[in-house]
Amino acid sequence: MLVSVKTIKILISLFVFSVCIAQDLTFFAYLGKNLPASTYLKISQDINQTFLRFDGIKLSDKSFEFPLYYGFKISYRLKFVNPRTFVELEFIHSKVYSNPEQIVRAVGIYRNALVDSVIRFGDIVQNFSISHGLNYAILNYGYKVGLKSYIFPFLKFGVGISVPHFETTIDSLSFERYEVNDFVVQFSCGADFKIYKSVLGMVELKYTSGEIVNVGIYGGTAETFIKMFHFVFGLGYSF
Repeated sequence: MLVSVKTIKILISLFVFSVCIAQDLTFFAYLGKNLPASTYLKISQDINQTFLRFDGIKLSDKSFEFPLYYGFKISYRLKFVNPRTFVELEFIHSKVYSNPEQIVRAVGIYRNALVDSVIRFGDIVQNFSISHGLNYAILNYGYKVGLKSYIFPFLKFGVGISVPHFETTIDSLSFERYEVNDFVVQFSCGADFKIYKSVLGMVELKYTSGEIVNVGIYGGTAETFIKMFHFVFGLGYSF
């Protein structure tokens, strides 16, 4: 009987703790659009003696085409630090695509021959995209204020990891897979606003920056650096 009483007390304590925690939680789901900056792509293929860097690669996003750009986040108010501060776990599913028809600069070794010229990207790289997810898992720390009790502007900074689904076709040799990769940083600002009772709306402008290194391609590895702005909008629920 003593063990049962202890068990009941533990369960009650956990329940009370969970209720207290939940009272400061907010969950959001959102859609949006990302605007990637131009970047570079470095490829290293021992299989055919190709070691090239392409510069000036323009990227597009196709955020509202399937698979959609989306994200979700769970925020917790740090009242013991400051009632206006919060910590947040966030997942972002973004996308980037390159156009093989664009003209880029290529420098390095191609099939064991020196290259330093302006070329059509698709002459060597027929596909370079991250369409099934340039995924980010980010831990944010933020500061939020209240205006007129129904709108809550915020600023936040975050650090996390990227999990890209890197897709390449180089000299007609295709390869793609998910990989846990390098770090990403995020800066953002936005606002939450009350819609009805605990239901909230949200708009946010983000900037993310992160390198993708030693990602797999056919017969070798690749490297790039993705910087982009994001504009997102969504709905949330405050517990």
